[in-house]
Amino acid sequence: METIVIVGGTGAQGSAVVQQLSDTNKFKVLVLTRSTTSPPAQEIAALPNVELIVGNASFGYDLEAFYKAAQQSQYAFINTDGFALGEQAETYFGIRLFELSLRAGVKHFIYSGLDYNGKKSGYDPTLYVGHYEGKARVQEFMRAQPNSSMARTVINSGPYIEMLQELLLPEIGNDGVARFKLPIGHGAVPFIHLDDFARYVPWILEHPEESNGIILGIATAHVSGPELAAAFTAVTKRQAEYIDQPNDKWIEAKFGHLPNGVNTKVGALSVKDPKSLLMTYGENFSNWWNLYKASADNKGLIQRDYGLLDRILPDRVKSVEDWMRKVDYDGTHRSVLKSEGRVQQPPSGH
Repeated sequence: METIVIVGGTGAQGSAVVQQLSDTNKFKVLVLTRSTTSPPAQEIAALPNVELIVGNASFGYDLEAFYKAAQQSQYAFINTDGFALGEQAETYFGIRLFELSLRAGVKHFIYSGLDYNGKKSGYDPTLYVGHYEGKARVQEFMRAQPNSSMARTVINSGPYIEMLQELLLPEIGNDGVARFKLPIGHGAVPFIHLDDFARYVPWILEHPEESNGIILGIATAHVSGPELAAAFTAVTKRQAEYIDQPNDKWIEAKFGHLPNGVNTKVGALSVKDPKSLLMTYGENFSNWWNLYKASADNKGLIQRDYGLLDRILPDRVKSVEDWMRKVDYDGTHRSVLKSEGRVQQPPSGH
């Protein structure tokens, strides 16, 4: 059994990856965590072949603890949390974790990234999203490094389709109609199903001759607002509609309850020095929606090679309707995101 060290293993994405690697029964999984007693940590600790590694850093990641774990590991999977770190620190820790993995003798380094939309768009300020750009700079650093004994792969994903159970829930009116009030315009969101995300990781490790050096862009499908409503009706037999809500109205509804409202800086809930933080939630998420407005029909800013993804995972979930059927989606709230740096939704919810 080979060993893989994981950073971010107690979050929504990381826990799905840990579960998948445990299920294969091919890997011993070392998960770096600050607390072994938190519910997410206890949940993954109960899985076969999983061991928790305590990191004692008050901020960011315990690099010494990571290095010791990496010395015992053939592989590393890294998903840093920009909402806990802020953009600048996420870039720093991503680069250092890469460097320490190489020094420790890791055979294959997998980085969970996001599309470099700044570079693609000529650094258009209306498309600048801090938690995208922070990760994207790390992958540019990785690509610039000379070939070595350590293979490296970047997985570029996008919003979890499970966010339709939490941050992107429809409003159910007194008339029973489910209204998806989202600022997509005529664009589309490249959602990814977390269970499928996790299945790309063992594929990467088992096919280094193909995965080494690539940026693997993954998604379930590019989903428009009208497609969301149509899928909901097809699955639940209940009426639904899509309402193109203005960016600022959506952002105020989701983040207006924060200490400084929508002007709260991303990372402020866990970073003590506000001078190290850059974008507000209002700025970040206004531009976040702009990304998807510019990505309609898989022909715009963010694109995916769905033929390649079908070859890698022939039985992956391929539409929002398929996903809704798989999880018996009915528009009710389920907790998805797990992170001390992410904000909780206001108590009123939907």
